[in-house]
Amino acid sequence: MAILNLNLEKAATREEMNEYLRYMALHSDLHKQIDFVNSQEVVSTDFVGSRHAGVVDAEATITQDNRVVLYVWYDNEFGYSCQVVRVMEDMAGVNPPAFPR
Repeated sequence: MAILNLNLEKAATREEMNEYLRYMALHSDLHKQIDFVNSQEVVSTDFVGSRHAGVVDAEATITQDNRVVLYVWYDNEFGYSCQVVRVMEDMAGVNPPAFPR
């Protein structure tokens, strides 16, 4: 798990942060890299085999003024390997389709 301590340009609520991260995970060009989970029931073994670089844990998001703490799960073996493949695809100019779009 990675714990990210961020200082934003302006204040944001927990709900605003989670909605933005959820949108990025579902609808942005980064959807292959970012995933999003909003459950109190997750444990580290739930993310073994995840192809994403990181899975944002919405339940753990903490905000205060312009400061945000994000908890991001990741699989440091398979997830890392998938990142290496994505970099190779980018270097080779190969862009296989990703579903859902």
